[in-house]
Amino acid sequence: MSLRSLASRALSNLPMKRKFLMQTAFVAVGIVALAVVAARIQYLDLNSTRQAGLRAQVEMAMGVIEGYTARAESGELEPEEAKAAALKTLSMMQASKGVDYFFVTDQTPTMLMHPTRPDLDGKPVSDVLSPDGKAIFPAFVAAARGGGGFVDYSWAKAGEKDPVPKTSYAALYAPWGWVVGTGVYVDDTQAQALQFTAIMTVAGGLLVLLNLAIGWVIGGSVLDSIGRALAAVKGVSRGDLGVRTGHHGRDEVGQMLKATDEMVQMLERFSHETHEMIRLHAAEDITHRMPEEFPGVYGELAAGINTMMFEHLDAITDAIAVLRKYAHGDLSHDARRLPGSRAFLHEAMDAAKASLQSINVEIKRLAQAASAGDFSMRGDESAYQYDFKVMVQGLNAMMDTSDRNLGQLSHLLRSIADGDL
Repeated sequence: MSLRSLASRALSNLPMKRKFLMQTAFVAVGIVALAVVAARIQYLDLNSTRQAGLRAQVEMAMGVIEGYTARAESGELEPEEAKAAALKTLSMMQASKGVDYFFVTDQTPTMLMHPTRPDLDGKPVSDVLSPDGKAIFPAFVAAARGGGGFVDYSWAKAGEKDPVPKTSYAALYAPWGWVVGTGVYVDDTQAQALQFTAIMTVAGGLLVLLNLAIGWVIGGSVLDSIGRALAAVKGVSRGDLGVRTGHHGRDEVGQMLKATDEMVQMLERFSHETHEMIRLHAAEDITHRMPEEFPGVYGELAAGINTMMFEHLDAITDAIAVLRKYAHGDLSHDARRLPGSRAFLHEAMDAAKASLQSINVEIKRLAQAASAGDFSMRGDESAYQYDFKVMVQGLNAMMDTSDRNLGQLSHLLRSIADGDL
């Protein structure tokens, strides 16, 4: 059995109301999940945008450094002057009131320039840890040697004490061995993501409530219609054909209700015609037939009832006609042959005819014997039952009486002949 079949069988055992609630719950969970996923995607998109911006800013800083390198190679500036000028220019490239800036170290790493932490300039920074305990500058060197990369850590904004999450991008300027980096604080990114999440959650919640309201209205309408159809079908199963489903619309459920009413009305009409046939056959019109213009199987049933009834009635009518002939002494007719279980009728008629013929033969035999002067002949009383037996007994009694009377008459005539008067 397939998974779909198993699921269908399991759902078929649940009430419709529970199915609607399950569907609404699944939609609600889907809306909430969609809100969470959308918020996560928005957060990742913001981070991706910020990281792309950091990479572009470092590339811009590299362009500034390359400009000073070109001036040093042309002899316009001494190499050390060019490096000092490049560091000064980078230190002034700040934004957001010093929140966004560039820093430069060598690969030792030693801090060459940090605009917000001048106390670190010229000092080794291998052991400088971020507030979250991370050795960030060796991590910058490793990321830069790897072709440029990002480092996540926490750091305080300029003029503030509390550290916040920050992401920096570091790249290596190989000609001078510098590691150039810049970063962005991501607390605002998180705030935006949380704000977006809140908006999506509220919107999702409203959609869930709207879905619940729509589901309640639609589900209530469907369940009410199905309940009325079920009540009608149950009424029909109990034999109550007076049930009706009430108002029905034009949708599929409404069409089902309409079809249910039409079915009940058809059954009611069929039942009425059946009762009418029963009433008329029990009273004044045994020839009444049920109308057969019903559609489909109802017409077949009506025709079947008519056939069944009138095959029996015709057979009984024929039997009555034959019995009337038997009553008038005409035994020349046989009952119509009937098939199957109805054969008992012509078998009974044949038995009646055989009995009448037998008693007729017996009477003729006794009559012929009496006409021949033989009053000793008797009928076989054991061959008959009931009134036929009484008839034979009567005939035998008559023969006995006639035989005695004949004997007495014969004795009287002999006495007269002998002169005994």
